[in-house]
This record gives sequence, structure tokens and C-alpha cells, in this order.
Amino acid sequence: MLATGGPLPAYPFPMDEARFALHHQAWKGISPRYEAYALLLPGDPSFICQPHVCDAHCCRKFSVSVGETDRARMERETALAPVQFLESEAGTPITLPLAKPYLLRRAENRCAMLAADLGCSVYSGRPDACRQYPYQVLFASVEGGIARPSRDEALALLASDSGAGPVALLVRHIECPGFTGEPLSSADWRTLRQSTLALQFAP
Repeated sequence: MLATGGPLPAYPFPMDEARFALHHQAWKGISPRYEAYALLLPGDPSFICQPHVCDAHCCRKFSVSVGETDRARMERETALAPVQFLESEAGTPITLPLAKPYLLRRAENRCAMLAADLGCSVYSGRPDACRQYPYQVLFASVEGGIARPSRDEALALLASDSGAGPVALLVRHIECPGFTGEPLSSADWRTLRQSTLALQFAP
């Protein structure tokens, strides 16, 4: 097992022991920089949205960035004009100098697409950021027993979690109350990490 500088949590689920240790070692090294998140591994509860017991940071507090792919999907799936779902001025969507240049429209201090039942009124067309929440993938390099945040995402995408190269860590937003589902299997966890990566780096 990899040295981690302290005892590991119990090991109750099917994940290679060295990979389990590596993920914990990497997270221990970078977690002080990401206090709003917790590490997510196989065996942890899966996510089921709980809108009626949620402070709904994703729907009420966050400004959601929207890219061209998001805009086209929302327009296609909802039959709404962009000015109806994007922040706009004088009938034209506002564009920012960002990779995802639009913002999802807000009204009454929440997402304008949030329905009365607290569900998303444009669920099939929702932006990638909404599809990704409450997950994120963070990257850490582990060298000489020391873990540090890494920006080398390309290497992390190819990492085998064997200890060579950056580690791609799947984390969850700790204020989301939706982690009440069945434990994640190793296969489900890997699929979730890959889909989160795809959404996180979508154009």
C-alpha cells in the first residue's frame, strides 16, 4: 500500500487497494484548497436530487456559464429564443470574453428555468454545468509521497491511477444533500468520472 502519512478509512468496497490509497493520498494533499468538496469513491452513496430539502446552490445561487453547444441544445430542445433563457440586454444575449460566453438567465434571485415544483423546466436541454453538478474532477500529482494540485489534465485523462502521473479525483459538492442513493459500484464510479470529465471540458 502507498504511504499516506496517516491511517486510511476502512476499505469496504471493490477498488484496487493501491488505487484506493493513491486517491486518498492525493486528496489529503490538495483538500485544504477545496473545502467545499469531498472525495467520492466506489462504495460512497450515489446522487438523487432532493430539491425540497436542498438550499439548491445549483439553481438559486450559482450563475451558470453557457457555451455555444449549450445554447444550441437549449434552443433546439426547448423551442425558446436565446433571449428567453440567456441574460440579455435590449433583446440581445450578453456575451462575455470567456470560453463559455453566456450566462443562464436569472429571475427573482434564482435560475429563471426553475419550475414551481423546484424541478428544471428545460431538463432535456439544460447546460453542461447543470448536467455536471454536483460533481467535479480535480487533478493531483503525487511525487515522493507528496501530493500537489496539478494542471496537467491531459496526462490525468490518460492516468491509470497506478501511481504514475497525475491522478484524476472525482469530488462532490459537500453542501448538496442528494447523496442518499445506493452505493456506487466501481463500474458506475468510473463511468461517472468519465462523464464528468467530458462535461467539464466540453467546448
